[in-house]
Amino acid sequence: MIFRRSVVICGCCLGTFFAGAAQANGQGFSSDEWYVSWGYNRSAYTVSDVQMWGTGPSGEAFDVTLQDAQANDMPERFQAKVYFHPGLFTIPQFNARFGKRIAPNFWVSAGWDHMKYKLKKQWAVADGYAAASDMGLDDEFPAGTIAEWNGDSLWWGQGFNLEHSDGMNFVRFSLEHQTDLWRSVNDQFMLSVFEAVGLGVVVCSTDFTWAGQRQKNAQHLSGLGFGVHAGLRMQVHRRFFIQATGHAGGVTLPWIRLQGPGDSGAKQRIGFAEAAFAVGYLIGTDHKSKGKRSCSTCPTW
Repeated sequence: MIFRRSVVICGCCLGTFFAGAAQANGQGFSSDEWYVSWGYNRSAYTVSDVQMWGTGPSGEAFDVTLQDAQANDMPERFQAKVYFHPGLFTIPQFNARFGKRIAPNFWVSAGWDHMKYKLKKQWAVADGYAAASDMGLDDEFPAGTIAEWNGDSLWWGQGFNLEHSDGMNFVRFSLEHQTDLWRSVNDQFMLSVFEAVGLGVVVCSTDFTWAGQRQKNAQHLSGLGFGVHAGLRMQVHRRFFIQATGHAGGVTLPWIRLQGPGDSGAKQRIGFAEAAFAVGYLIGTDHKSKGKRSCSTCPTW
């Protein structure tokens, strides 16, 4: 369902983009205005059915689905040595973006939402099967027994873990609209609101542990995503801006890697809500100081 909706939203976005671009060109609009921005986010997630399959330490296959599994994001505690270190500042949950103005009130942009996702330790309703010895059930079942769940409870705790800790990276392309609320007499300061719709691909790097056996997987194309967002932006001294954004959407991840390339894997669908704060810089000759003038230069992401 999320995939089908993503396709529909993609078509709507492309249609709106081309219509806006055609109208702008028809009116002789042109601009060399760009922006770049960088910020950090916190995210919350809906419950998700997570299906996982592969081979346990016993050599036996497993295929288990956790129903309505709960998860958290993984924020990095603020430390100057991390957030201001040139080699470490991408460890926290960040947002990076650049955009191009295509019409007086419209922008297109591309960027990287570096979100993180971790299943909580929890009792979950489960379906599927796994080796009893891998699940620590040796005292309850004879050796070699395959344990089965059919709506039964399963403890997801010590020795078991699934987290997209090196990123549930939403590589997102957006069409954005802005509305100016206020500007100073000399145009040095400006306040605006913006809203956008976007879609893209999701690249996960998943850290997975099953029955104590851990596998860290490299970044891999894992699915698709879509979202809408809105926020408030303050332009400062013509070239700089700060902004706060709320973002909501969903991702479908049918191609998660758990134990490297091969027959193992996982799939899930997740809804998310994200709050982000960013700073940015405006690029282009339209942002040069020319005294008092009237212009609408309000890039958004």
